[in-house]
Amino acid sequence: MPVKTHTCLTVACDVCGEKYQPDDYSVHFADLAEARALTRAEGWTITADLKAICGTEDEDHQAALDALMPPEPVMQAPGQLGFGDSEQP
Repeated sequence: MPVKTHTCLTVACDVCGEKYQPDDYSVHFADLAEARALTRAEGWTITADLKAICGTEDEDHQAALDALMPPEPVMQAPGQLGFGDSEQP
């Protein structure tokens, strides 16, 4: 019997380090697409830069998710007066 090397992927949360382990066994994915699909189906967030955030609902996980959001836009109409009665560009 020949010995072969196989490469597989596992997923762990970048916030708490918890491994993706449904039913208490370690899942080894064949490729990145499979890892993304199965973990997302279980409520995990996988970012474009390959960070994984599990579905735990606590302050640390919420802060990591909030950091992914773009800043809120600042709305100001042209010619609107800003603070101190000066016109904003």
